[in-house]
Amino acid sequence: MNQVVQQLVMNKTSHIDYDRRNGTPFINRIAMAEIPRKFKMAVLPNITGREDPISHANKFEIQMDIQNVSEDAQCRIFPTTLSDAAQEWYFKFPLANIVSWERFVKEFYGQFYASRIHPIDANQLIDIRQKEGEPLKDYIQRFMRAATWAKSVGDEGKMMGITAGVQHQSPLWSNLRKNGVKSTQDFLDRADKYIKLEEAIANEGKSPKADQGTK
Repeated sequence: MNQVVQQLVMNKTSHIDYDRRNGTPFINRIAMAEIPRKFKMAVLPNITGREDPISHANKFEIQMDIQNVSEDAQCRIFPTTLSDAAQEWYFKFPLANIVSWERFVKEFYGQFYASRIHPIDANQLIDIRQKEGEPLKDYIQRFMRAATWAKSVGDEGKMMGITAGVQHQSPLWSNLRKNGVKSTQDFLDRADKYIKLEEAIANEGKSPKADQGTK
């Protein structure tokens, strides 16, 4: 992303190559807006179209304000934070259609507000279960991603949810039944040992010796 922004800073016409293959969706005033030469793009996760567009735009505007980037220049930089469906949406803009940052961001809100990931509650976390044959590491990552959207659920609720979803009769499940669990971090610390065990067994099965033993 930073390389793209630097190209925009160094070359006013580079927006034509990046923004559109056959032109730009910005009117000429915006397309030629100068980006400060000392501008540095902060680490800002790309938005795919499934996240909260208002939160993304607010974070972007804060970074732009800190560096005194004009609204016209913001229009040129903002597409570097888009990916997947959000980027495809941008590329479909008609030529010379975006006349201001306010218009651009309103179009952005209107397109993706309804498709954002909605917050989930404790009951939905409980429904997340480790699938048959699913590595423990994959299950935990899947649960924790969902848990980031459960803003109203405390640590105890997350702990209960992730514990309940562990595959029954698995080694970790037996350990949890025997010793209980104090917190989500306690669960993660203990699960780490079983994740390493699973990975060691999987790597052993892929080793050359294991392959030779099957011949």
